[in-house]
Amino acid sequence: MPFNISKSATWTDKEVLKFPTGLHAIKSVVLDGNDFVTTATVDNSRYFVPAGTILKKSVTNTDKHVEYKGTGTVAGILARPIDMLAGSTAGSEPAPMFFHECVFATSAIVGFTNYASALVNDLKTCKFE
Repeated sequence: MPFNISKSATWTDKEVLKFPTGLHAIKSVVLDGNDFVTTATVDNSRYFVPAGTILKKSVTNTDKHVEYKGTGTVAGILARPIDMLAGSTAGSEPAPMFFHECVFATSAIVGFTNYASALVNDLKTCKFE
C-alpha cells in the first residue's frame, strides 16, 4: 500500500428474520460472480452483497443465483452479507438463503417496496412484517 494512505471497510450486519422461525430451512446456494458488477469496473473488483438481497435462479447459469431485478421467480432472501469478486466466474461464492416458513423483517429486505408483490406471490410459505 502506498505511503500515508489507509483503507478501511465497514461491515453492517443486520437481522433479516423478524422471528427465529425458518432456521430449519436454509438453502446453500452459489451466487453468480458474473452477475454482480460494480460501477467503477466490470472485472475482478470486490463487491459487497448485503444480507436481505432478493435472489432468483440465473437464466444463463441455472445452478447459480443472482439478484432479483423484477423478472423471473423469487427463490429466496440472502441470509448474511457476502464479500465477493464481481464480474468474474472465479468470484462465484457460496451463500445461505432463507426460502421457506420464515417471518422476514421487511425493513431488512433490499428493495422490499419495489418487489413486495413478487415476494408475497413467490414465497408463499413466508410472512413479511
